[in-house]
Amino acid sequence: MKNTQKVRFVLVILTLVSFTEFSAAQFFKASLLGGVNFAQVDGDHIGGYNKVGLNAGIGIYHDLNPESSVGFEIAFAQKGSKLVNDPDAVSPSIYIIKSSYVEFPLIYQRRLASVDALQLHTGLSIGVNISGTIDDGPRVSQANFQTLEMGFLLGGSYDLSDNLSFRVRHGYSLNKISTPIPNAAQTKGLFNRPGLFNRWFNVGFAYTLG
Repeated sequence: MKNTQKVRFVLVILTLVSFTEFSAAQFFKASLLGGVNFAQVDGDHIGGYNKVGLNAGIGIYHDLNPESSVGFEIAFAQKGSKLVNDPDAVSPSIYIIKSSYVEFPLIYQRRLASVDALQLHTGLSIGVNISGTIDDGPRVSQANFQTLEMGFLLGGSYDLSDNLSFRVRHGYSLNKISTPIPNAAQTKGLFNRPGLFNRWFNVGFAYTLG
């Protein structure tokens, strides 16, 4: 899918969601979402959640009952990986993967009876890749990432007030985002799958409107 097609796809989805929110404003609760991703890529030759990026968007949720709700979110998410060098290295190596996605998570939330302020989250996310590069020092090249990423999400949130909550989530690619890197020391993802897979923690806040 070319970049122009990706942009059109995202705009269509945003238009449909905006119309849905407008027509069902009394049925849903809306939230502003803001935070950061701490990411790595399984299957490259480095480890650690060292790549920091933005994660921000909006969410709409419907209460099924006082304890549980379902929701749909739209977020801009930056992922990738970054090699962290020894600070005393004379010639430090450079290896950075940068990727940006527009994500559409479908979320189920369950409030704990024992701790009313605490909610557990789980769900699936569809991500549309809008950019990706690999910087190996001598050059920065365009990454051949898959257009769509399916991700599994698991996390929770803690209510700080009636409108504000602190949120932590972990996400992992269910499908590979790209083919294995040639000659990489690590070329396997979770469950010994070949290829590259995003793995990330999202830490941030959700502010409920209204």
